[in-house]
Amino acid sequence: MKTQIFAFLLVFVLAACQAADATPTPPPIHYGEDVCEFCGMIASEERFAAAYVTADGQAHLFDDIGDMAQQHLKMGEEVAAFFVHDYQSGEWIRGEEALYVRSDQISTPMLSGVAACATRQEAESLAAETGGQILTFNELLTYYRDNPPPAGPMMDMQNMQ
Repeated sequence: MKTQIFAFLLVFVLAACQAADATPTPPPIHYGEDVCEFCGMIASEERFAAAYVTADGQAHLFDDIGDMAQQHLKMGEEVAAFFVHDYQSGEWIRGEEALYVRSDQISTPMLSGVAACATRQEAESLAAETGGQILTFNELLTYYRDNPPPAGPMMDMQNMQ
């Protein structure tokens, strides 16, 4: 009987450890070296860099939050987790939980004008400062779905990759 209880507890502990290991974590980005998967530019500004990890564990890096949203919509991959940097602190936060401020007054690497905020207070402050619009993650995806970027030289470069 004790052996059965021990075996059950061992299986339970091992299963719990596996579940903890399965939690996606943000991939490392080597600024000044790693290339954005969407636009091909080098990631250089931490507070605008973003990433997602697919269900099969593949990491995808971006130099701009807007690029991440567009790539996700384009590829339609099953994503385990999205990651963005908080505009103020630079810390990684889950993209699905962040609030986004979109404004022409926010200068981002690929001109999306999108910054991520960890709290509503931070988002409201940044939106007031920049005349921006606050969006949830799903609203951000809807914005890019409804407003694809215009065709032009940058889009031609992206399509060549």
